[in-house]
Amino acid sequence: MKKELMYNFINKWYGQVLLSLLSALLLILSTAGFGLSFTVFFAFIPLFFALKANNKHSVLLGIITGFTYFAVCLSWMMITFGYFGGAPVYAAFLLLVFISFLGSLFFFVPFTFVAGKYSSNPYIIALLFVLLEAVKGTVFFGGVPWLNLAQSQYSSTLIIQSVSIFGEYGLSFIIMLINIFLFNIINDYKNKKNIILLAVTIFIMILPGIYRAVNPIEYTDYKKIAVIQSGYQQEDKWNQNKWLFIINNINMQVIDASNVEGIDMIVLPESSYPAKVLSTDIIMNVLNKVSEKTPIIFGADRRLMIDNESKLFNTMVLLDNKTQNYYDKRHLTPFGEYFPFENLLRPVKEFFFGKGSMFSPGNNAAILTSGNVKAAPVICFESAFSTLVSDSVALGANLLVIISNDTWFGKNQGRMQHLAVDTIRAVEYGRAVARATQDGISAFIMPNGEIPLMEDRQMPAVLIYDVPLSEYNTFFAKYSNIWIAFIIPLLYYQLRADRLRKKEKNGK
Repeated sequence: MKKELMYNFINKWYGQVLLSLLSALLLILSTAGFGLSFTVFFAFIPLFFALKANNKHSVLLGIITGFTYFAVCLSWMMITFGYFGGAPVYAAFLLLVFISFLGSLFFFVPFTFVAGKYSSNPYIIALLFVLLEAVKGTVFFGGVPWLNLAQSQYSSTLIIQSVSIFGEYGLSFIIMLINIFLFNIINDYKNKKNIILLAVTIFIMILPGIYRAVNPIEYTDYKKIAVIQSGYQQEDKWNQNKWLFIINNINMQVIDASNVEGIDMIVLPESSYPAKVLSTDIIMNVLNKVSEKTPIIFGADRRLMIDNESKLFNTMVLLDNKTQNYYDKRHLTPFGEYFPFENLLRPVKEFFFGKGSMFSPGNNAAILTSGNVKAAPVICFESAFSTLVSDSVALGANLLVIISNDTWFGKNQGRMQHLAVDTIRAVEYGRAVARATQDGISAFIMPNGEIPLMEDRQMPAVLIYDVPLSEYNTFFAKYSNIWIAFIIPLLYYQLRADRLRKKEKNGK
């Protein structure tokens, strides 16, 4: 009787809608900031039941699941554009709705359409999902590799080690496989094949973590690094009456950090000062003086004349004994530093940003070197792009320095989502991270993903830690997503075997 009621519920349109909403809820709870990372391993099961009941609704179910997921997880955009961006609440809301709908249409709908109508093969479905994650991360508004399944596991040092072998997309693939095998077991619990496949998949996922626990990474050196969290409110940045007070406070933080015995480097955040740092004497006088003893990394805007055109760059500066070295941000943040499809959407751009010039992207990868420290410079949103970090690691970086201004997230879960991304990068490449943000979350992240010290309160802080330098290259750093090269032939032979079995069955 209970089974009959359940099947009747699933076969109704409203049952399928509720199941898709349940999947969205489980996905939301798994993301950084909500803290229930384990729900990602069965989050898709309700959606699979809905698709199995009626694949005619696959597009609608994809839109419902994807829209709900993105709208909640990206709700910080209301703060970014509505509060800090100065746009009317309705305009910020419409932008959130627009982006959430596009995300569901181009990311979730192809997945539910294929999974519902064309394939039940677990490897095809999982590979399709990862392919869509990759497309989202490279094409969608210039690339938004945000809210990938793997990022949900940033706090599990056991599971997260798998990205050192398979990378972020590889872990997403494994998570989706676990969802599918669990769904298959529920549907046919007598089929031992699915139980074996689930056990093997889980073992493959945790094996790198077991190995790393037994064989920790060996470090070549340690450096005592100070990360400064300036801690002033974004609203105060635009209040000229508070500029001098803020500048003096940050200068004192820098001086105090430099006076700590044995300090090797100081790192300040992106947009660290409420002023044009490189041309403001009250700032540069202090930084130059301190740099005679201790190198400093900080964020600054830099305007250059290139081919008779004035261009603005978001720059990370290494100041070492008054000598400046630069890295210009290569992948700009959509809607924050550039406006996608600007020519097409110029009226919308001017509504949000006015007629002012946007940032220009830098062209070259770099490492910022001071003594034994070879820092891979990463500015804000760039940490979401594994290939950008890979470029600097290939140049010999032994440390990741990530500077950001996460004030734009407000107190929303967006700050935790960004921290999750940075943790993935640390483990993928086996490099420690010194992470400096304006008002949180500043942190030190170890090459195994552990976070021994962080400040998530929106307040001034100076974090000091002995950070390991590592030249160890993980399997992923050497071979990237090579696991796909093994999956595709395996998938081909499996599909071929399935076709042969069907022919034999039909022949009989």
